[in-house]
Amino acid sequence: MPLTVENLLDRQDLDLSLVAGPQEALRRAVTWALISELPDPAPYMDGGELVLTTGSRLAPGLAECREYVRRLAGAGAVALGFGVSSFYPEVPEELVTAAGETGLPLLSVPPDTGFAEISRVVADFISDERRKELTFAVAAQRDLTRASLSPYAARAIVERLAKAVRGWTVLLDVDGAVRAGVPAGRMHVPRLRIELPRLRERGNSSSLSMTVAGEAVVLLPLTVRGRIRGFLAIGRSTPLTSAEQSIVTTAVSLLCADLHSAWGVLDSERRQRLAVFKAAVEGDIRLAASIGQALGTDLPEGDLRVAILGVPSGHELELLEHAEGDYGLRSVCALVAEWERGRVVVLMPPAEGDTRTLEALLRRIPLARGAVSDPTPAKELPEAWRQVRSVFNSAPGTAGRLACASDVATAGLLRHLDTDEVRGWASALLAPLTEKNRNSKVDLRHTLRTFLANNGQSDASASALGIHRHTLRYRMGKVAEALGREIEDPTTRAELWIALQLDDQL
Repeated sequence: MPLTVENLLDRQDLDLSLVAGPQEALRRAVTWALISELPDPAPYMDGGELVLTTGSRLAPGLAECREYVRRLAGAGAVALGFGVSSFYPEVPEELVTAAGETGLPLLSVPPDTGFAEISRVVADFISDERRKELTFAVAAQRDLTRASLSPYAARAIVERLAKAVRGWTVLLDVDGAVRAGVPAGRMHVPRLRIELPRLRERGNSSSLSMTVAGEAVVLLPLTVRGRIRGFLAIGRSTPLTSAEQSIVTTAVSLLCADLHSAWGVLDSERRQRLAVFKAAVEGDIRLAASIGQALGTDLPEGDLRVAILGVPSGHELELLEHAEGDYGLRSVCALVAEWERGRVVVLMPPAEGDTRTLEALLRRIPLARGAVSDPTPAKELPEAWRQVRSVFNSAPGTAGRLACASDVATAGLLRHLDTDEVRGWASALLAPLTEKNRNSKVDLRHTLRTFLANNGQSDASASALGIHRHTLRYRMGKVAEALGREIEDPTTRAELWIALQLDDQL
């Protein structure tokens, strides 16, 4: 409980008396005792102070007293203690009138009660309260840590947090669905969901304070690997203290750790699906099925379509998560895996509307595109996979479009150039760029492919890559430097395009 003006008046050892001010104002919390003889101590106040003065520099007159009290009240003073002395045997009537008009409690401090004694009482109480708060916070944080070790860690953390802050708590997933929460908080979920878009726009580290049904509510994002994975809401009738805020911080960290652990399991599952996919498109269906059985990852049976979906930088995780959670793909038991960053592969049995499912998925993500094969016997998957990659790499297409391998002349000239000698030429031509890529954080090879696919148009290429055209110009300068070729030369562009198509099929 905080120290109030009323508590100080109740202490017989201080012998304070109330001269002016309403009774309800006596319940205000005292944060410090400030001894000041300045005509205006407001610049040195933070709010919540009991101001102590002997009035030695107080200008006489009702107007001056009104101005003095007004400044104190405006700075957040909770009371004014006036030290009675030989200079002022009684509290000046003008000061009593001003305090009564302003509603600021005015206390009479007898000569035998020193200001230092009042300051010591206030300081000791605050010190004791902070020690109690610290002890309570440490105990609550220890309790939350134990809760994080339970089988249902998220629920246990949320329920114990509600007890610790003496309020309600609700844990929401990234879409606003309730994961856990006490009954008093669940009734506010519709109101909380309204605020989620605004919180997402603020960024990963921003919280949102608001009032819901007369209660102070804090809504915090739970961030894992730079992305918001859920939200925690805490509400009660009064704002949280600093100790309680530290408890909430601990709870947020534990919830993020729990989400991170779940995310680690998801990463493992993704690697398992990729292992099954690789074995399948390399032609070893038995091995793919065996790996799938051992890892608990189902491999679709019978004839299959193989597809590759891609997005530019900045939308990679969005594509992967949409593909993994797509109801249409899940309903046909499709195998979805991340081939490389920004590229998602799909193995799916043919079904009515299967390609429309992929097209609908692509339309949900900015600048997404893809390519898909015809239904193919499992033993012919390697050729179907080669063909789909060729279509995807050589025909960038438009956003939301799914190219069908059977509808595109993927062979053309390249079919007649598919020899060991020509492939050697392609690898040698691109070798400097491949080597530079190994020591660069930027995929210059992908930049070149996108630039050529967009006929050398800077704006279209920059948009497809999700970068500024000046950044594109800088990257293309690095490409030209590595290759030692003039990219603006049409012959060079043609050679590089053919080399990329041949080399990508290796």
